[in-house]
Amino acid sequence: MNHSSSGSLALRKAIIGFSNHKTAEGLTERSVDSYKRDLEKWVAYAGDVDVAQITKQDIEAYLFYLRTEYIPHRFGGDTRTLSPKTLRNIYVTLASFFTWASREFRVENPMKEIPAPRFQNAPIEPFTQEAVQRMLKACVYSREADPVNRRRFVMRRPTANHDQAKRKSVSCKASFK
Repeated sequence: MNHSSSGSLALRKAIIGFSNHKTAEGLTERSVDSYKRDLEKWVAYAGDVDVAQITKQDIEAYLFYLRTEYIPHRFGGDTRTLSPKTLRNIYVTLASFFTWASREFRVENPMKEIPAPRFQNAPIEPFTQEAVQRMLKACVYSREADPVNRRRFVMRRPTANHDQAKRKSVSCKASFK
């Protein structure tokens, strides 16, 4: 990677190097894209500054901005603030990026002293036995047909055995977690 004379690099170029590094590490394309999206948000906020110039205060100000002022651009037009889990994910992206940058450019890691944002996992509500039975039944039968010249009937789906076995497999796995 081409380094500037200070041993550092502009943020946009560093993001390319970081993405290449994560791809070479074997991360999935989806994970690398997520890292890129989070880092592009950072560039939009901070500008294409030199990586060595970024301070702890810059990152704290950015995390504060995301928590209080940032308006997400969602497909449905929803403008709720970012969830605590999303903020934590962005923190993890920044921590990973700056850990890599500190090794690559031999600069101080500004993330070392910033605590990770807290979040609570949402409680998981298991399916009731009745709900599981309804899902299994939906795997077997299609909706009721109401023809004009005969009485109502429910047809068995051609893939019923496969779908029911798959659904049972998924519900069994879920009950062991």
